[in-house]
Amino acid sequence: MKKNMVVYSVMIYVVFIVLFLLTGVITTFVTSSKLVSEIMVVICSWVPTIVLMVMFPKLIKDKSRKEFVSSLFSEKLSVKLIMLILFVQTVMFVLCVGAVAVYRDVPVMSLFDFSIGAVIGGFFIQLIKGPIGEEPAYRGFSLPYMLEKYGVLKSGLITGVVWGMWHLPLWIISGYKGINLIIYCISFLTSIVACSVVMSVIYNKRKNIIYAVLIHQMVNFTLGTLFTGDLLEIFVPFAVLYILVAAVIYMVGKKKGLYTN
Repeated sequence: MKKNMVVYSVMIYVVFIVLFLLTGVITTFVTSSKLVSEIMVVICSWVPTIVLMVMFPKLIKDKSRKEFVSSLFSEKLSVKLIMLILFVQTVMFVLCVGAVAVYRDVPVMSLFDFSIGAVIGGFFIQLIKGPIGEEPAYRGFSLPYMLEKYGVLKSGLITGVVWGMWHLPLWIISGYKGINLIIYCISFLTSIVACSVVMSVIYNKRKNIIYAVLIHQMVNFTLGTLFTGDLLEIFVPFAVLYILVAAVIYMVGKKKGLYTN
């Protein structure tokens, strides 16, 4: 199983890079259609789950694919927890946008996009491009495997690094250069790892990936759609704030005895 996990982890990187390069070739030499570009981006974002389904017989031997998918949503959702996630993510986002507004000395509302297209269209686009395609693999499969071996904190950190470094090609084409690129990569990776720790704590208690999808979606939707400023400027305070939130959530869970390691 350990060998298969290594092969799986390598394959999600390899397949993603191949499709990423293919997307560049198609959009550069074949067609500049935005629709084609968006379709390719969606396919790329689904790579972890696609590879999981292809390698499924070697990775999960006690369930069928249908049983596995059903198990991802088997536990009843807590409305209270969902509302708490929405509240915390929203407060974090608003605080970070406020920090950017102060730094740039601009009205805070000038950094938001609350148009119908952004709120409705952007929400569903972000949902399809990231959370739905990634979470079944990272939090539905990889995280439970890690939890059995390494505990909540270490599992969150390991899964977060693997998940974060998977975005490396996107960082390279972000448009940032030099020290700005380094800051962007570090703050992006830090945010993802901290986010992964939060997901690990929640999944350890509540076995339903909807929570992970919701957290992931809130990050992508708020930063990628509702925020109209420079991502480099918001990712720095966002990373710092997410580390604090992850630390508090982990310590609260530990104090309540939700995990032993």
